[in-house]
This record gives sequence, structure tokens and C-alpha cells, in this order.
Amino acid sequence: MIFYHKTLKMKHLFTLILVLLLTQSRSYAQSSTFSPVADALQTSLYNTYGVPNQNYWWCAHGLDVLVDGYIRTRSTTYTTRMKALLYGIRSFNGNTYINHFYDDMEWLGIACLRAYLATEDAEYLTVANTLWTDIKTGYSSNAINWNKSCPGCKNACANGPAVILAARLYRITGVAADLDYAKNIFAFMKANLVDPVTGAVWDAIDLNTGVTNKDWIFSYNVGTYIGAGLELYKVTGDVTYLNEAVKTAEYAMNSRRPNGMFFGDEQGGGDGGLFKGIFIRYFYLLAREGNISADARARYYEALRYNAHTLKNKGINSSTNLVSANWMVQPSGIPDYSIQLSGVKMIETAATLDQVFLYKDINYGGSSWPLTTGSYNTSALVAKKVKDNDITSYTIPANTEVSFFKNDNFGGDELTVTSNNAWIGHPWNDSISSLTINSTAPAGVATFYKDCFYTGAAVTLEAGNYTLAQLIARGIIDNDISSLEVNSGYQVILYDGDNFSGGSVTRTVNTGCLVQDGDFNDKTTSLKIQPLGILAAPQTLAQHTGETNKTGNLIIYPNPVGNDLYIRAGTDLSGAIIYITDVSGKRVLQTRLTANRIDVSRLKAGIYWLSVQKNGKVYNMSFIK
Repeated sequence: MIFYHKTLKMKHLFTLILVLLLTQSRSYAQSSTFSPVADALQTSLYNTYGVPNQNYWWCAHGLDVLVDGYIRTRSTTYTTRMKALLYGIRSFNGNTYINHFYDDMEWLGIACLRAYLATEDAEYLTVANTLWTDIKTGYSSNAINWNKSCPGCKNACANGPAVILAARLYRITGVAADLDYAKNIFAFMKANLVDPVTGAVWDAIDLNTGVTNKDWIFSYNVGTYIGAGLELYKVTGDVTYLNEAVKTAEYAMNSRRPNGMFFGDEQGGGDGGLFKGIFIRYFYLLAREGNISADARARYYEALRYNAHTLKNKGINSSTNLVSANWMVQPSGIPDYSIQLSGVKMIETAATLDQVFLYKDINYGGSSWPLTTGSYNTSALVAKKVKDNDITSYTIPANTEVSFFKNDNFGGDELTVTSNNAWIGHPWNDSISSLTINSTAPAGVATFYKDCFYTGAAVTLEAGNYTLAQLIARGIIDNDISSLEVNSGYQVILYDGDNFSGGSVTRTVNTGCLVQDGDFNDKTTSLKIQPLGILAAPQTLAQHTGETNKTGNLIIYPNPVGNDLYIRAGTDLSGAIIYITDVSGKRVLQTRLTANRIDVSRLKAGIYWLSVQKNGKVYNMSFIK
């Protein structure tokens, strides 16, 4: 068995590389959409609840979401609030961090470790170690007790977080015993608290009576078991742990998403108000850092966007920035602190869905730094707390390209990457001084407005097909389109049923009020955006048996295209001038046709216009790369 911890971050460890050649779902400017919302919710959190003087475990998560805000903004406002809350917990807890409930201490320990990695303030690590020392006194029969009065109470809420805390401490300290604790506790959970078929996580087993409570399956227990499997996979490389995490994630995806909302039946306050936000945190980490299939990653990101946009549009009071326990309805009055914390977790997650994450250690360990699209020289990286020559692994969302440079100001050797990598490898490990992050996503071609005449909330989409769930994930609520703008050369097909069913209308020009289209105002439930003349189903060259797309007697194939675009026509086109233009109008290729093939390998993914000109005749067509 191979074990990983921070001391293994050595340049001779090429045998430990875990290259994750995965694609992710498309990025939709989540940062610009949700960062302002996260700021507003964080401000409301502080202004409404201040530094609470009760409820240890709620406050532990209060520290956790403040760390989210600090990592996203690097504002000292958050570090001040973090320390105030930490001391506040100690004060109202009898001037000690030690608590009666082991799970409460685990939550604070996890938050303190995140705070330590984000700020390098050793006080947080000291608190985490103090807590862990006491937590281990509750260890028996290979599991942690729920509290200090019930030695046989082995609850999921005390054991999932214990695995996460122990595995992360092992990463930092390299203490092998901590890894043993994590592995033993996980094995106990798998054997006693997890449905072996579905991956559902049961609430508790009482070793005093032998009774397992299988009736209570809460989101936060599901989430921490996912997180426990992920953390153990990252420190051991044993795919068994990852498979367990994925099985439980699939349980949540397939069985606990009524109307697309994770654990939509959990709508109460009190402790339960925190549950969904905890689930979201660890589900997201699996989607971002797990060596999962491209399909799974895309589905998980889509589900997260759906939940985030629903909460943003339906579950937040815009005048108070307070959150509802039911993310699909407006809150009434002032919710419990726990409910607000859960909402902040969701929105902070959404704000980083399209960001590149850089990590100090292999396998996405140590300090982590999210970055948005842009250029970062050494000083700009340092301002984001990324030290010079301190990047070892990274995760990259879909349609994003990162170029690393060995020297400051984008000089020296260059390495361009587009997918996750658990170790950057030789000779780039600990060698990056500047970088650029660019979006490679096709530009949006149609914009949809909530109100008539291009007013109200607006969302821009690229070419493609969008079901109701996909529209909501991008910020368009069911039946919430009243006007649209569409770029020249494209058509929008609107349907009043989900999955492109029911009545439909097609628009190729801007439409100020869709009531003009057979009363389609506020009736759109799914839609398609297509370049004119392009069939929806892609074909490869080997599959091509007829005309894929044509204008006049010109045929191009395959479409979408790979590296070679083929042309066929009823007339001789040899010597024709070929122009290819991107959606912004920029000419990206000009050549003469000498055969029936055009090399488009250097074009990035996107939508393009092809113009073929010969003998005074012009053929214009579009294709997808």
C-alpha cells in the first residue's frame, strides 16, 4: 500500500502520479454570478447573527463558511471575524474548546484545519490538535462515540467527520496513527452504517442494544461519508474508497433529488437547517477532486448549478439576504443561524464552480487557491496567497485552459493544460512563477430576458439543447422567458414542454415580447439554439453516408468536426478561397482549397462560419469544432 502525506512532495515521486484526464461540465460564469450573492449572504450572516454566544456546532460551521469567504476574497474582514468566532466559541463553552459531543469537536477541528491551511495561522492547527486528542478518547470498537455519556452510541454524524479530520491531519503531520484511525473508522461505517446496495448512510447503531436506526437518512451523513471516502482515496490511492464515495453520491443523485433539489424534504430549522449545506460541501469536493468519470463529473456539476440557481432565484429574500430552509420558497422572518449557514455553503460553492484550483501538495492537498479567468504574474499570485514556485497539483473546470510559466511575467518555459492533474510532475513541480487562465467556451449566441422588451434578469447561452433542469442550472426558471435576442445566423426553438415536447416556436431574430408567438410569453420550458443549417445529431466521417449540412450544392462533414473538415460539391472547388471566422467576427483561418480537406486542428472548440469563394460564387455555412 502506498501512503501519501506532505513529506512526499518530492521531485523523485514520479511513481505516485495520479493524472486525472477528465472533462467537466461547461462553465457559465459562476463566479461573476454568485460571488456578489455570496458577499451579500455573508454580510447578512454577520449583521444578523454577529458572533453567537451559544450552539457550539453551529458556530463551528460558522467558522467554516467564514473560511470560504476568506479563500474566495482574501479579505482581512474574514480573518478578523474568524478569530472572533473562534474565541467566542471558547468563551461560551466554559473557556475551553473541549465539548461533551465528539461530533461538535470534529466539526470545529475540520474548520480549524481549513483556517490553518488558508491563513497559515498556527493557532488554528493547535486547536485542531487539541480537539483531536480529546476526540480519540471516544474511540472504541473501531468507531467514535457520539458523546461522552453513551459509549455504545456510534452515530454516522460522529464518524464521517472523524475520518475527514483524521485523514487531513495525517496530510499535515504525517502521523501514521491518524491514518489508521481514519481507515478503521471508515471500515466500521461501511460495515455498520451504510446500505451495501444503495450507498445510503444510516443514522446510527447502538452497540449496547445492537439496533441500527435505518429510518433516518440525513443529507449531512451522506455528505460526510462521501467526504470520508474521498479523503482516504486521496491519501492512500486505494480506489475502493473512491468507489464508496461515488456509490453514495449516486444514491443522492438518483434517490434524494425531488424536483432536482437535493434532499428537498429537509425543510426544517434547528440542527436540520445545516444538513443540506454540509452535504453540498463534500459532494462538490468529490465532483472537483475525485478521479471520477467525465459523465459523472458533468452530472454532479449540473446538479450543483441547478440547486444554486434555484436557491438564488427562489430561496433568498432579496431585501434582507436571508435564506429559507426550503430553497424553493422565500423565507419568512429571521431563520435560524443554521439555515443561513447552509445557504452560504451552497452559494459559496456555486461561486467557485468555474474556477481553477491550485494546490500546494500532490493529490489536491495542503493549501488551495481558487483563481478566475485572467493573467497572474508573481506579485498577482502572491496577492492571492499563492507563493512563488509552490504549485504541485490543480483542478481545471471544463472549457478552461491554463498556461504555466517558469518565470515571472509569463516568461521562460511554458506548459498549457486543460484538465485535472494530481501531480504536475517533473520538471514543473514547485516551478511555476506566473500563469494565465483563459476560457475556451464558445461565446454565447442568444440572450433570454425575464421581462418583455429585453428587460429584467438576463441569461446568455451558447448553441445547444437545454432541458428544464439545464435551463434552471443556468439561471432560467420554468416559464420565465419573455423576450430574447439571437445572433445572426442562429435559430432558437422554444418548447412549452420539457425535453423539447409540446408546442414550439422558432425565432431567428430578436423578439421583444414572446406573446407575439402564439402566447409563448412565460411558457418556455425547454429550448434549442442552433446555427442555421446545422443538424442536431453529430456524425463522424466514418458514419457519414449523406449530406450533413449544405448550402446550395455544397456539403461539409463531419459536423461537429475534429481536426479535418471535408468539402464536397457538385462543381470543381479546387483553388477556391477559404475563410473561417469565429462567432466574434474575427477571421481565424484563410487558405486555398487544394483537396477536399481543410485542416482545422488549430482551432479551439467553438462555432465557426465557413466561406468558400470561387468564380464569383460564395458559399456560406457554419460548423462546430
